Amino acid sequence: MKKWILSTGLMLVTWSVTASYFPFELTYGSWQQGSIVAVKIHAAQQVLVDDKPLMIDHQGNSLFGIGRDATIVTLRWQDEKGEWFNGQQRVAQRSYDIQHINGLPNNKVNPNPQELAEIQANNRLVAQTRAKPTMSLMPEFPFLWPSSGRISGVYGSQRILNGEPRRPHFGVDIAAPEGTPILAPSDGQVVLAHANMVLTGQTIMMDHGLGLMSIFVHLSDISVSPGEYVKRGQLIGKVGKTGRATGPHLHWGVTWRDVQIDAAKLVATPVPPSLLIQ
Repeated sequence: MKKWILSTGLMLVTWSVTASYFPFELTYGSWQQGSIVAVKIHAAQQVLVDDKPLMIDHQGNSLFGIGRDATIVTLRWQDEKGEWFNGQQRVAQRSYDIQHINGLPNNKVNPNPQELAEIQANNRLVAQTRAKPTMSLMPEFPFLWPSSGRISGVYGSQRILNGEPRRPHFGVDIAAPEGTPILAPSDGQVVLAHANMVLTGQTIMMDHGLGLMSIFVHLSDISVSPGEYVKRGQLIGKVGKTGRATGPHLHWGVTWRDVQIDAAKLVATPVPPSLLIQ
């Protein structure tokens, strides 16, 4: 359906279309809550997903993430003639677990004013890092599992901490002995390595490209430095229980821009390979 929009005195033309007319083909992922969607773009100068402009590599590859509670993805793109088009895609819904975690120190659930100020500063640093993607290269899918161990926490679950409801869990938790190696799940650049965040303890962030980033939390050791480029499978740290943790585990979170996505959607197997062969 053709729509006419009056803007700053000029008559502009946009078109509303269905998913089959999107200016790209899917190369990885699916239209589902928490999923990454990798695409190959054809005949489009610009593409916006939910008003966020896509980064596109020199071969026309790009990607975007779908949030936990998304129901529709809205797209806008400009073709090679400069015309703008609009489209929407419905998103498959998921159900999420409710997870009760008890035995946490009270200050980890209800921090005092000084701790709260430190937590807010930590959160700002993470948000600022996510807002400045550095790599324009397309990541390689699927990713590797970054560590071996039992899956003890999943994406999207509602967290009840010491009986108090909190925000959903936006990562995958891998329970493993302290000191278990953590490997880079894909090539990337280390954009943050922090020795002591209040809630997450020793923390690493990696930029995998095109706005896709990983965060690794609760580490006992960090083996990389900010600015360092690492290869898929390279040692980056070790499992620990620093920050808000009741036992040793790796929390692996993934974001596209500020959209929290499910790290388990990036790997080829439902659990780390070491568990599959037991």
